[in-house]
Amino acid sequence: MIRGNKVELVPATIEDKQRAYEWCCHSETTKSHSGPPDYPESPISTWEEFFDEGYVDYFFDGSQLQKGRAFIVQIGEESVGFVSYTSFHLKPNRAELDIWMNREAHCGKGYGSDALVALAEHLNQDLGVRELIIRPSVRNTRAISAYLKAGFEKTDATISDFVLEEYLSLYGVGDYGEGGDLLLVKKYTGMKADHT
Repeated sequence: MIRGNKVELVPATIEDKQRAYEWCCHSETTKSHSGPPDYPESPISTWEEFFDEGYVDYFFDGSQLQKGRAFIVQIGEESVGFVSYTSFHLKPNRAELDIWMNREAHCGKGYGSDALVALAEHLNQDLGVRELIIRPSVRNTRAISAYLKAGFEKTDATISDFVLEEYLSLYGVGDYGEGGDLLLVKKYTGMKADHT
């Protein structure tokens, strides 16, 4: 378990796959990042797309921590969201983060920012990650604000500075098409996390 100031991150299990999918693709927060009317270029994933092309089993069983892992965000006994990192497509010592809350009532309370800070510090201290990226839609101002509060910054870097060349054609344009996302970066100067 990873502890933040407000939240705890509990490693997700195979039994959490159903709710992870529902929270992302069929909850009241889905409209904030996927599907029409606001995000027609980012259609809502089917079960097969979500798990066969994205969240494969190692995110839920911890068998390949160097590639990625998922966590349930909790406040006490209540689950409020999902956060993950993935690294298999990136250059060494880098990770990409993703997060979503399961209900609108859990948004705007600092849970997401706290979860990202806690996960980032864990990745830096325990796995030696030096740079983290997150790529929200440029239109998702609420998410961007939360990520900036978590210590991510706007950058002049391009995604090719982070993604391995063999994965650029698949992941280079992100979820929102060319120019549709905002690349945010959080950097560490050493093995201990910078607190921002």
